[in-house]
Amino acid sequence: MGITFLTVEEFAERIKMSRATVIRAIKLGKIFASRPSMGIRAPYRIAESELERLHLQSMCENKK
Repeated sequence: MGITFLTVEEFAERIKMSRATVIRAIKLGKIFASRPSMGIRAPYRIAESELERLHLQSMCENKK
């Protein structure tokens, strides 16, 4: 079973955030993403497993 990747738009929809907020979080290193091709205009791809990582991280922060 391979890794499933989401576009920024798909990821934003699932976590109920705007596309701009997701891109900002990627640039700040809060969401891990990659660009499968070279170039500044290449679209970001986010592993679906990142959804779970963010969920677990938010749960840990809420316990503090």
